[in-house]
Amino acid sequence: MDSRGNSGQGPLLILFCGLPGSGKTTIARQRARETGAIRFSTDEWMADLGVDFFDHIRDGLQARLDQLSKDLLERGQSVILEDGTWKREERERLRRLASELGAATEIHYFDIAIDELWRRLEIRNASPTFGTVPITRELLEECRLRLERPDDAELSLFHRTVVHR
Repeated sequence: MDSRGNSGQGPLLILFCGLPGSGKTTIARQRARETGAIRFSTDEWMADLGVDFFDHIRDGLQARLDQLSKDLLERGQSVILEDGTWKREERERLRRLASELGAATEIHYFDIAIDELWRRLEIRNASPTFGTVPITRELLEECRLRLERPDDAELSLFHRTVVHR
């Protein structure tokens, strides 16, 4: 693999779809090492800026990071968008954009049971690391209700799909 992460065939956009505690950051860091892709995590940027994770600037920051990732893809650099991409429309928009820019697409879908997610989050909440959002059980349930799970038809649109269970 070259620095674009795609055996010299152009840039690669790697998306993650999953709830908090599902393992997105761990796998994103691993894929960044394997591919040379630039990894974006809005939570880490918020922490770096010293801003509350739920501050209203999050949407503006997310829009700016989306533009930066687009600029990198246009220049042939592979990109990892670690944020959970919970909405089908968002995943489709990003997949189409990558296609228009000549980038291959990869999606990681984290299909983890809610009780397992909560078990992991309790451990994470007890010893938080930099850039991790504290998640309550109530917030996890709200997130679960907002997640639009990708079906097989959607997953088949990506060049590569990895489902984590």
